[in-house]
Amino acid sequence: MLQVLKDRNFRIFWIGEFISVIGDHISMLAFPWLVLQLTGSEFMMGLVFAAQGLPRAILMLMGGAVVDRTSPRKVMLYTNVIRMVLMAVLAYLLFTGGVTIGIVFAIALAFGVADAFFYPATTSIVPSLVKKDQLKQGNALVQTTMWLGVIIGPLIAGFVIAGEASLGTHSAAAHTIGLGDDQQGLARAFALDGLTFFASALTLLFVRTRSLEKEDEGGTSMLEEIKVAVRFVWAVPAFRLGFLGIAALEFFFQAPIFVGLPALADLRFEEGAYIYGLQIAAYGSGAFLGASSAGIFKAPKDENIIRIMFSLFTFSGATIALIVLYPPYWWGMVVFFIAGCGDSWVWVHFTTLLQKRTPEKLLGRVMSLLMFMSVGLLPIAAVIMGMAFEINLEGALLVASGAIMLACGIGAFHPYATRFSVPAGVKEEVTEA
Repeated sequence: MLQVLKDRNFRIFWIGEFISVIGDHISMLAFPWLVLQLTGSEFMMGLVFAAQGLPRAILMLMGGAVVDRTSPRKVMLYTNVIRMVLMAVLAYLLFTGGVTIGIVFAIALAFGVADAFFYPATTSIVPSLVKKDQLKQGNALVQTTMWLGVIIGPLIAGFVIAGEASLGTHSAAAHTIGLGDDQQGLARAFALDGLTFFASALTLLFVRTRSLEKEDEGGTSMLEEIKVAVRFVWAVPAFRLGFLGIAALEFFFQAPIFVGLPALADLRFEEGAYIYGLQIAAYGSGAFLGASSAGIFKAPKDENIIRIMFSLFTFSGATIALIVLYPPYWWGMVVFFIAGCGDSWVWVHFTTLLQKRTPEKLLGRVMSLLMFMSVGLLPIAAVIMGMAFEINLEGALLVASGAIMLACGIGAFHPYATRFSVPAGVKEEVTEA
């Protein structure tokens, strides 16, 4: 897997993205803590995440079309600069005591818009950096980097946010304007996040990508370009099945993981937040191992990837019920570690499969559609599942677990899982587009 790092362009890209991913997970911890400090309301925390998630979902397919018209590198460069500025503004306002919840909502919205273009770009850039026979290794390193960020970022954030208070020191300027220790720490955290975006943008200036086949616009509207990509995915039976399965999995999995299980841990354990953190860390550790092994060992045949994916996702869905039915915290860590291994391993292979079999001119849009299916529905899922959790927490978690196992179990045995043929009419449309 490390062989791909010998390529200068990929190595520079990887270093920049590693720094950026750590920053992403610093702000992922700092944002909810900031909202809690300003409002004391968990409901407002959810609204801020929805404010970031909705523009990302609405604009993500457009982001993919823009990537296809320009280049993944350019889109990543510009969006990193935008996100750097947003974090710098937030850090400055925190340090001067000028932050309000309205400003936080505005920054969350702007961040969501930038993410809508950044996500399709970051999932589309690897084919322009490495040869086709190195795609799997490149994707494995990108996934490994992401899960390292899950482990490292929150640790850094915790230290930075609580750093001065824990050392018994105080900033004279912050004392002068009456800024509390927590907000001093949050200002430092967001400033550090902005620096990671700057580092990523700087490295992208030195990256040289291979020019992929571009869309010949010819007066075609962006909406029509998006429709071409949607028709392509829908026309390939295995892709259609895989995308629908991922949408079902993420709809019923992410809300229970990020909303339901924290509430369950809080009910069951005195140190609920700590226990929940251990379980998420176990998932991240397993995902790191899974992504690494995907880059080292031989890949399964293309015809088997969809079936394996659904089989592993069936177990991931079962982990929710296993934790509800058997309370010890160590049990949750064990099943999450196993699920993390399988989920990240198969994600590397499924992403590589898409990149190999998708025409280059459609790559940005197809990858944006994948990201939409995996994260775009989260705001809707959070609202629906959140109401269900209010009514019956354990019952709703069991229903979500059962829905995932049913949908993914069907997908694992569906005949479409091995069919990758593209109908002649769609092939012609893609060629002419």
